Amino acid sequence: MARSGKTKSKGGHMQRLPLNLQIAALAGFFLASIPASADTAAGVAAFKNKDYHRAYQEWKAAAEVGQAEAEFDLGLLYAQGLGVRRDLAEAMRLYRSAAEKGNAQAQFALGQIYLRGWGIPRDEVDAIRWIMMANSVEAAGPPPDWVALEGYGVPRDPRQAVYWYDRAARSGHPEAQFDLARLCSSGEGTKRDEEQAARWTSAAAAQGYAPAMMAFGERYAIGNGVVQDHKRAYFWLTLAFLNGEKHGEKLRAAEAAKLPAEEVAQQERAAQDWRPRAVSVTRH
Repeated sequence: MARSGKTKSKGGHMQRLPLNLQIAALAGFFLASIPASADTAAGVAAFKNKDYHRAYQEWKAAAEVGQAEAEFDLGLLYAQGLGVRRDLAEAMRLYRSAAEKGNAQAQFALGQIYLRGWGIPRDEVDAIRWIMMANSVEAAGPPPDWVALEGYGVPRDPRQAVYWYDRAARSGHPEAQFDLARLCSSGEGTKRDEEQAARWTSAAAAQGYAPAMMAFGERYAIGNGVVQDHKRAYFWLTLAFLNGEKHGEKLRAAEAAKLPAEEVAQQERAAQDWRPRAVSVTRH
């Protein structure tokens, strides 16, 4: 969900017209009503208040003049059918447009779409609720709910998923970095490369993404893509625990048993003092 300023325009629910007529009518209407200056934050406020029609009105004008965050937000409404008739093709177009402008959330969304495949069963459009949100701790909207759908939309394409995850990861999106690491590790959609997977896992962990912290600790525990190091394993597993990731506690206890008591205490203090930071990763 975009968090910067929003613009205003007038508009309404899309009528059940053919898609090309809907888009043409809306384009002409909104291009004629775009104000000279705008505040697009009103769209976020409306969305949080579940006033989706107002959110649609606020975001549409900004999207028409090419604001990437507004395109991503508007794509969310089209994907969910909130404030507008659901239109997955239009949502996909908006996500792609925002992604090509460098919007990391849209890039991550495309990665998710291509990794899972995105379609709908025929004759069941109105029965499906698709929540499309990039996972961001600062997101103003609802949490992600990536629902696997059968059907005839965007086919599953791991190579395309890698491409968009890579772009989002390079923009600093931690979950994209983590998901890209998993694909590098499995070799799905790209060459299998545990060292590259470790680098992307490290980048996501360094930003405070708890699942990546746990995964990075696991890598150090067994020496997967990194040199085995029980001290570092315990440090990252402790960080994951402190950030709410509890699934690594058995391994964390096992790693603690391999270290002197004073080393365990030192790593726990270091974890308490640790602060997230962005890191640069070069894809080999």
